[in-house]
Amino acid sequence: MEHQHSEEDLKNIAKQLGCPEGEHGIKTGEMMHASNIGMTSSAIDAINLQNNDAVLEIGHGNGAHVAQLLSKAENLMYYGADISETIIAEAKKINQDFIDKGIVHFNLTDGNYLPFENDRFDKIFTVNTIYFWPNPGEYLKEIKRTLKPNGTFALCFADKTFMQNLPFTTYGFTLYEVEKVKVLLENAGFRINNILKKLEQVQSKTGEQVEREYYVVVASVQ
Repeated sequence: MEHQHSEEDLKNIAKQLGCPEGEHGIKTGEMMHASNIGMTSSAIDAINLQNNDAVLEIGHGNGAHVAQLLSKAENLMYYGADISETIIAEAKKINQDFIDKGIVHFNLTDGNYLPFENDRFDKIFTVNTIYFWPNPGEYLKEIKRTLKPNGTFALCFADKTFMQNLPFTTYGFTLYEVEKVKVLLENAGFRINNILKKLEQVQSKTGEQVEREYYVVVASVQ
C-alpha cells in the first residue's frame, strides 16, 4: 500500500525516476515506458515527422517506442540523449538492429549540455523530463542551439495539479504549470506554436485508475 512507504522509499523512487540505475533501474525503465507511452505517442505526433528528419529525444527511457517513431516517415535518423547509463544500455539492447543499421544512436549526457553541434536536428522532443532539469532556462537555450532554424520542439509534461498528488514528487521534482513553461520557452527564444492539453486514464502505483492531465507544448525557434 502506498501510505506504508517510508520517506526513504519515496526518495528512492524519486531518485530512480530521475536517473534509473542498476537492476532496479531496468524495472523502472519498463514501468516508465508503460506509464509514459500515451504521452510519448502524443509528443511524437506533435512534431509531425517528415522524410529524412533528424530527431532527438531527451530522456528516451528504455527506447521501446523507437520502432514506432521510425515508422512515421522514411529515412529518419533518431538520436536519444539520457543521463542514465543503465537506461542507455537497455535502450541499446532493445534497438540493436537499428543501431547496426546506423539509424539510431544513444548518447549519455549530463543534463546540462547536449553533445551535438549547432543546428543539428529538425525535431526535438522530451517527455516527463523537465521536472529534473537543474537549470531549465539554460537547458532550453541548449536545446535551441542544436535545433535547426525552422525546427520544432515538443515539450511534454504532466500538470502540477496532477503531479503534486503523487507521494514521491516532493523529492527532487520541480513541478510546472503550463504558463510557467510557456514563459521559460519564450525567454529562451522559442515561439509557441501550439499547446495541446490532454487527459488520459492511467493506473496509479496502488492500482486504481486515475486521470492524468498533461500538456504537449509545441514550439519553434523564433
